[in-house]
Amino acid sequence: MTEMVCIVCPRGCVLSVSDGPEWGVTGNGCARGAVYGRSEAEAPVRTVTATCAAIAGPGGFGENPRRVPVKTTAGVPKARVAELARTLLATGVRLPVRAGDTIIEDWEGTGVAVVATRDVG
Repeated sequence: MTEMVCIVCPRGCVLSVSDGPEWGVTGNGCARGAVYGRSEAEAPVRTVTATCAAIAGPGGFGENPRRVPVKTTAGVPKARVAELARTLLATGVRLPVRAGDTIIEDWEGTGVAVVATRDVG
């Protein structure tokens, strides 16, 4: 039995999730809480937000380089969040970039894209 706090809505229900193939959930105040409890117990995922280096030509930006804020379009497996963060830290984005532009199409075959969240020119 695993206990967790549901984060689907502001209510913050304390869920109890039983182990095993059935993943029974109790303590949820709505159906979304039951879905969250099962998915969190079975295969937790996280949305990742980060920044990538901005590349603006041969001169760059000196000692204070600009960054492009990015996020995943869906959750990635929790166990792989650090790996994705390292990838994003090493990724350079050629300017200009617009909010919604795809930075990484399909990260490591997960089907999850990384997109810019702000215009950077």
